[in-house]
Amino acid sequence: MTTERRNLARPAELRSEGDTVTMRGYAYRFNELSHDLGGFRERIIPGAGAESLRTNDVLATFNHDMNQVLGRSSSGTLRTGEDGDGGWYEIDLPNTTVGRDLAELIARGDVRGSSMTFRVREGGQRVHDELDDETGLPIREITRMDVAELGPVLTPAYPTTDAALMRSIALTLGITGQTTESRDSLPDHPARDLVRALLNKGGVQ
Repeated sequence: MTTERRNLARPAELRSEGDTVTMRGYAYRFNELSHDLGGFRERIIPGAGAESLRTNDVLATFNHDMNQVLGRSSSGTLRTGEDGDGGWYEIDLPNTTVGRDLAELIARGDVRGSSMTFRVREGGQRVHDELDDETGLPIREITRMDVAELGPVLTPAYPTTDAALMRSIALTLGITGQTTESRDSLPDHPARDLVRALLNKGGVQ
């Protein structure tokens, strides 16, 4: 399975109870189309990450930096789940340099988004037969995913080019590993020409 990341430009919230400063944000929102993720758009279906958020020992970090740990599910300092809007998380920020600095940056509005690291579970994605009306790109829907890590990030922007993401659509369409000679016989799908171009450029391995 390919590990992927998504960044969401949604403001985090802060609250203080006694000596504990807690931040809350959304790692992903349901049914919202992403930007161009390197040749396709994507939406996450309600319930896609619920099981993993309930059972995984999810880690919370700042900017995906394992040296800037903020909390984790098994210690009770990170709480996660899904509601009607998407996958939410709540962190009791540590009384460390990174925790105190992050609280200040969120309060100032300098840190504005969240992100997650995940893998699509087997059979947990589908590509629509019809292309997106706005961009002409294929749409991938994620129905089951395994969330491993999440948290606030400084630059909440979807990537526009990512080799791993290009590989994902090829995997979805079942055409990775095609030889040059066999690329003309790709499956009949609206994304065929796009993926053929990526393959021919060497963008999908």
